[in-house]
Amino acid sequence: MIAKMNELKKLFYEIKSKGFIESEYMGPGSIGRTFEDLIGVPSNEFEIPDFDQIEIKTKTESSDAYTSLFSCTPAGPHYHEVERLKDLYGYPDSKLKIYNVLNTSICSKYKNNVGLDFFFELKVDKNNEKLYLLIYDKQKKLIENKVYWDFDVLKEKLYRKLKYLAYVKAEKRIYENKKYFKYYSMKIYKLKDFDTFINLLEEGVIRISIKIGVYRDERRFGKIHDHGTSFCIQEKDLEKLYELIEIYK
Repeated sequence: MIAKMNELKKLFYEIKSKGFIESEYMGPGSIGRTFEDLIGVPSNEFEIPDFDQIEIKTKTESSDAYTSLFSCTPAGPHYHEVERLKDLYGYPDSKLKIYNVLNTSICSKYKNNVGLDFFFELKVDKNNEKLYLLIYDKQKKLIENKVYWDFDVLKEKLYRKLKYLAYVKAEKRIYENKKYFKYYSMKIYKLKDFDTFINLLEEGVIRISIKIGVYRDERRFGKIHDHGTSFCIQEKDLEKLYELIEIYK
């Protein structure tokens, strides 16, 4: 593990010394994909760490957005549970009004409004080792508590992908319709334990983001576009979940 950390450290300093680097990508994930290209890591959708045992997260200096830790589809009464949630509790797409979408963030500290008619909230049940999604009507009366995540599933995902974390910051510039990044700092973290993760869910520090849209291109027009159900945390709270090992600047 130490050897891999040192290898990543060396690569980071080589990248940092180059200053602004042109990206081949323009989408929202361009900062991460560019860094992965630079360290020689092929892009993949498997739920394994990016660099041996180290998961890499990248953020621009001005971003205060939540960082996605991992994605995990909930269980419930339907095989395609997120599609059921979208159909029952979603709201019309801004352009394709006949199709429902569902984009919301949920935590355990308050009931979050979803569209005009519903509220979502998380409940940590340590006795039954489940994380429940509670759904309320507009009067905030509980109408459903069937959707859940098993602790065992969450633990397996967390330990498999996120035992070690490299958090890389970069400055972004756009010039003549091209995007450039200057990677200037990297922090290496080690996960504390699963109990800490559950406690942070209960405290509302870790939240869940559901992003279910609809395709608008001709080939997939009207089909569900599931961007994933992600467990997320803010950068300022990382040291509640992780122990800081090293800072490279």
